[in-house]
Amino acid sequence: MTGPDNESLQEPTGATAAAEEYPYRRVHRLTPLLRFWTVILALLAVAVVNINLTVVSTMWAYLTGGNILPILAGVGVFVAICGILWLASQIWWKATGYRLTDEEVSLKRGVLSRQLRTARYDRIQAVDVVESVIARIFRLASVRVETAGGGSSVIEIAYLARADAESLRAELLARVHGPSAAHPRDPADTTDSSAVPGSAATPPPAGWRGNETGEELVPVIPIARSLTGAGLRGATIVGVLTTVLLFVLPVPLATVIPILVGFFPAIWNQIDRSWKFTARLDGTGEQTVLNLSYGLADRRRQSIPLRRIHGVSVHQPTLWRPLGWWMVSVSVVGYGAETDKSTGTSNILPVGSRDRAAQLLALVSPLDADAVEEIARPEGHTRPTFTSPRVARWVSPVDRQQQAVTLRDDAVVIHRGRIRRSVSVIGPSHIQEVTLRRGPLQRVADLCTVRLDLVPGPVGMSGEDLSGDDGQALLEILRHRRLPDMVPGAEGPQPGRD
Repeated sequence: MTGPDNESLQEPTGATAAAEEYPYRRVHRLTPLLRFWTVILALLAVAVVNINLTVVSTMWAYLTGGNILPILAGVGVFVAICGILWLASQIWWKATGYRLTDEEVSLKRGVLSRQLRTARYDRIQAVDVVESVIARIFRLASVRVETAGGGSSVIEIAYLARADAESLRAELLARVHGPSAAHPRDPADTTDSSAVPGSAATPPPAGWRGNETGEELVPVIPIARSLTGAGLRGATIVGVLTTVLLFVLPVPLATVIPILVGFFPAIWNQIDRSWKFTARLDGTGEQTVLNLSYGLADRRRQSIPLRRIHGVSVHQPTLWRPLGWWMVSVSVVGYGAETDKSTGTSNILPVGSRDRAAQLLALVSPLDADAVEEIARPEGHTRPTFTSPRVARWVSPVDRQQQAVTLRDDAVVIHRGRIRRSVSVIGPSHIQEVTLRRGPLQRVADLCTVRLDLVPGPVGMSGEDLSGDDGQALLEILRHRRLPDMVPGAEGPQPGRD
């Protein structure tokens, strides 16, 4: 990574020998301006809005009348302001830099208030390259380093030339899997992976079959399918109908705009996160990762280590059923809720065929392909351990026959939903807590719901409207599940192994 924008930054007075050995590298010169591009855009918008016909006529009169001094003065003030902004941004730029040592990656920035953030290589969970819409205009990108602490501990190195960002990602991954990592990587293994040995995440699921390195699991999703899938989602339909009603009815514009603004983000996210989506499997063994690429405005290359996936759900929105499309979502350790957009997407298949969804379910869950077809078919349960009794029709008249819990030694499978069908799978050791609860109607019918508490994410699992005896039996079985062993030096528990 060479060039004028990557020259070394000098450490402050009193720098250590280590700092001299590993000097800081600079980010791109446009970084300060790109970080405040929304403010700059707002100022330009204000200027454009205030340029009306009167202003143009006045300026033309000055030009044709030979009195150009006011115009020259205005241009001079504008140039001076731009110069001051550029100089201020360069001071900020010179105070910003990153470096890679044998043990950690560091990022420092700030002039008046200085900040230094570091992450040890053995704590790094994933390294992603993100191209925001404004950065793509200048062919720049940022590198996001995610650690075991989750979204709040992300180190974002922004901005670099696109080629430099890719090189930095490759260099980070090489150092993560080098001698400084907790578990050295096999030198013969040259695969590019974002998974980290010795991290908080758990080993690959028991059902993982070791697919070929570089295998393309999800080819590029056609744009027409992304748009159609987003258009057939409930939020989109409600938004369109609401918009039509608001324009038909005599509703003030001040009321219409906030409502439309409320619907737009949900619709936009559905399109943005499936736009030219593709998924590829890289690495082997415990270093296997899903490399995702997607995005319309912000193009992102995201890596999800398989061993960080704790729960998976395959579900089908109602209007997708005639087209045979399904969606696959996962709960990933450290990602948090789907509302935290900085951590990337939790959908490993935004919209795709049933066979593609079943293939991904077999990859990231403890079940193999045969077991998926035997007990975890997305269409509904086949060999359930517990189901909702007939009396549950008074509590859940529509979904009762689809609600079921299927148990295996290595997996818990839950089906639910007649209109919006879904199946969720999790390894028993990944269940955080188990809760049995009874609502007012459930107490009358002697029913209960057993909720499985998982890591934060889009996957939620609960045995709905079970009989009192079945609920107690399920609770006892899950209470005696094998819990993870604590591994010294690891961030969190690891599943016990025989």
